[in-house]
Amino acid sequence: MQSETIMPALGRRKDSEYEQAAMLLTNGKTKEAIALLRGIVSRNPAHTNAMVSLAVALIETDGVAKRDSPATKEALDLLDRAASIAPKDPVPLFNKGVCLRGLGMLEEALVAFDAALKREKRLPLAVLHMAEINYELGHWNKAVELARLAVIRDPGLKESLGWVPDAVSKASEQESKSR
Repeated sequence: MQSETIMPALGRRKDSEYEQAAMLLTNGKTKEAIALLRGIVSRNPAHTNAMVSLAVALIETDGVAKRDSPATKEALDLLDRAASIAPKDPVPLFNKGVCLRGLGMLEEALVAFDAALKREKRLPLAVLHMAEINYELGHWNKAVELARLAVIRDPGLKESLGWVPDAVSKASEQESKSR
């Protein structure tokens, strides 16, 4: 469980320390956010939101993600822990997919995005990432199929799909060659 307190007068949950860390991240104060998030996670090892935010912050401080970087390794470990603690939450797996994609580990990223979609079927950004990865891998038909699904789930994503005509063309060429 997350470290939360109930605001009795308002009847709502409040986690001001986590909110403060999130605000620091939003304002670009990554190092301060990391320190605060490390404290939250050390006091409450089941605070999955803090784990995910800490992982994102660690990747951010690394600049270009590197597979052998201690920060990247820690981030991936945090995302795995958060995913196991919160087995219905797709967010840790989605972020793991983003991290792995940034590392160029495209097949592993597809697995992470697929796992996130198994937890929450309606994640258009996960579908979009999978479409783009399949395009990068040259799986034209799968890329187009996933792009179509992403737009069905969120029509606003249509503007992100400038590569689809190229994928359709390449898929057609591939089919022509295989006949």
